Amino acid sequence: MKRIRQTLTLEDLANQLDLPFSGKASLELTHACGLDQLRPGGVAYLASASGLSSVPTPRGIHRNHHHEEEIRGDEIAVIVPAGTKAEGRNFLFAHDPLVAHVKATALLHPLQHPEAQVHHSAILGDNVQIGENVWIGPLVALYNGVRVGSGSIIHAGCVLMTDAFLGEDCELFPKVVVQEECIIGNRVILQSGSVIGADGHGYFQREGVNQKIPQVGRVVIEDDVEIGANTTVDRARFTDTVIKAGSKIDNQVQIAHNVVVGENALISAQSAIGGSATIGHHLILGGQTGIRDNVEVGNHVTAVARSVITTNIADKQVVGGMPSRPVSQWRKTQALIHRLEELFDRLKNLESRLP
Repeated sequence: MKRIRQTLTLEDLANQLDLPFSGKASLELTHACGLDQLRPGGVAYLASASGLSSVPTPRGIHRNHHHEEEIRGDEIAVIVPAGTKAEGRNFLFAHDPLVAHVKATALLHPLQHPEAQVHHSAILGDNVQIGENVWIGPLVALYNGVRVGSGSIIHAGCVLMTDAFLGEDCELFPKVVVQEECIIGNRVILQSGSVIGADGHGYFQREGVNQKIPQVGRVVIEDDVEIGANTTVDRARFTDTVIKAGSKIDNQVQIAHNVVVGENALISAQSAIGGSATIGHHLILGGQTGIRDNVEVGNHVTAVARSVITTNIADKQVVGGMPSRPVSQWRKTQALIHRLEELFDRLKNLESRLP
């Protein structure tokens, strides 16, 4: 969906956010921004009142180097922590300024759903069911038995194969592929090039020849999940590969067959999860992180960038390294590695003194 701009007065924005405010009620606000990108009509936020020195005062001038213009404090608004001293500025007061700023961004830059259409170049198989207010773009292919929920948007070149199910208010960006019988929940976003339901890497060898194991399961993606560009989620061998509700997966991630990823995971780019791994809720994986096959990872586990989880991990662990271990232990090991040359020189010096 395309984002458009909407102008709100400071008072209107405060009312819609249900927040108290100070300053000029009629100030017209046109966009959300960061403090380093202030322009007239902008709404920024401060996580802490200690950052007030970077905000221009109503009488002061702030030079914005990004846009080569001078900004006065009475031309902008800032969402600040509740209890911050106003001093005549255009402030909105929130207990969580980040949350309030995200909501303000959605109000000032609302999504515009396109009018329902099925493009004339789209190809629809037999028994395809399409809900109300669905937008289907050029060269989309919907195989036999595909079902598309109300309000969903399918951009150019996407393919939904036989008996795939897409829920309500989803958005599939260009060249997404959802393969046979896979189930996509409501409000799911699949970024360009993602592939849902390809065969898992299942093979065995006989007499030196690789033999393929049929992959007859599905992928089930629950509500409010986002899958990044060129990310792949493989179908299960027999049952379901599952991405549970609220999880957000970055670009170029590989989720292997039979994996279960718990609710509200955050998985960064170029990470990989091996087959049949079972992951609890609120997983956080840094970039280029790996989880080997057949391990169990508990709830609220964090793995720092480039670490590899090779054994079962209990709840609420923070790990790093390869193989992974508690992050405090890993940091000590890394510090020692950086001293290896010094330690080696000391050892050589000691050896030279031996009779």
